[in-house]
Amino acid sequence: MPQSAGARLLGLALLWHCAQGDVDNVFPVLYASNPVARHVACPVPAGMPTVCQLAAHEANNMSLQFLITTLPASGALYETSQNFRTYGTDPKYAPIPIQEHELPFRVGDVLSRVVYVPPSDVFPPEGRWGAFSYTVQEASTGSMSQPGQVSLSSPAHHVAASTYISGTDAWTISGNIHSTTPTWQAFGWGLLNRYIYGEDEVQYIDFDTGSDRSKWYFEAPPGKYYLPELAAAYGGSIRFTIASTYGDFTHLNSPLDFITLDCASCNSGRGLRIVRYADNGLEWDGSERVIEVPVKVGHFWQRDPLSLALPFTVATECEIAAVLAGLTRVRILGDFTRAGEGIALDDVSISSSSVQPMFPLACLQGCVCAHDPRARRVSCCGSDPSIYHPIT
Repeated sequence: MPQSAGARLLGLALLWHCAQGDVDNVFPVLYASNPVARHVACPVPAGMPTVCQLAAHEANNMSLQFLITTLPASGALYETSQNFRTYGTDPKYAPIPIQEHELPFRVGDVLSRVVYVPPSDVFPPEGRWGAFSYTVQEASTGSMSQPGQVSLSSPAHHVAASTYISGTDAWTISGNIHSTTPTWQAFGWGLLNRYIYGEDEVQYIDFDTGSDRSKWYFEAPPGKYYLPELAAAYGGSIRFTIASTYGDFTHLNSPLDFITLDCASCNSGRGLRIVRYADNGLEWDGSERVIEVPVKVGHFWQRDPLSLALPFTVATECEIAAVLAGLTRVRILGDFTRAGEGIALDDVSISSSSVQPMFPLACLQGCVCAHDPRARRVSCCGSDPSIYHPIT
């Protein structure tokens, strides 16, 4: 039967949209909200085969298959051994590790466990050993989840960390005139032992407020801190040691955005920033101090509206979770005083909770996208139809 003119026009329209990259979002990318592969962290001691528990959710309690989709870059991932499944005895892992050509690899353990063996004769890393991802599939319908991330964290539960043992660890300084690299100090000073140091190079004072109009920050390197497995750190903490060498801490800038986390892909691609100010127990007078801030809802994180015309709001659970899942910037404030100051920083870490999984299930199921209510994604968390505006 010959096609009608309307059918031919529809076909041409579909081809045109495909050729143009679907700029009008006629065919939005599908996001699976059921079943769900949970993000988890698995702390691994040096030289010890460690059992890692995978986790998933299915709304109707249907049985699920767990599929390993990527392997860690270092160490080896194994199936659990038959004797471990039956009796809980060593050796915990099968004789042969999971190989690249076997991916996606279906996990045979009915309790959804795998074993990670770290590289032999190696000290624990500052942050994680590595990471791998997995999906879950509902067998009867074939429904597949979005990838879940597994962070193989250090014995101290660090997912990302910098101790500055041998250098600046690629940290940078932003907001100064000349210096973009902190100074590495190769000696001990109180709790600080081989640390990085920065100084204020400019005082650009706003005469209306008396505070600096431009502040300087320590910024984390992308290779260690801006990876998807950082999602497993939800419910954990950010920790560092800080001290000042000089500065008048009786005259402080305002506001003091102590810790800032950014996600460029969040809020439907418009960016999302959360800030922990130096308040509610986080006030600092310049003396040596260990700072530790839980990274979860209810701990005074604020959402930056990225507009001077809008107020800051309390960051929601999914806003914090989405920023960790898509982290693209970590900043720690150095410019506390209205005059000059020198700040030393050491032992920065982002750690996971000892209880897993902690990443909120509702956020993993996706947030409704303001630009298209048909779509749901973690990256749409924080998008607000009341303030939505198109990219120009």
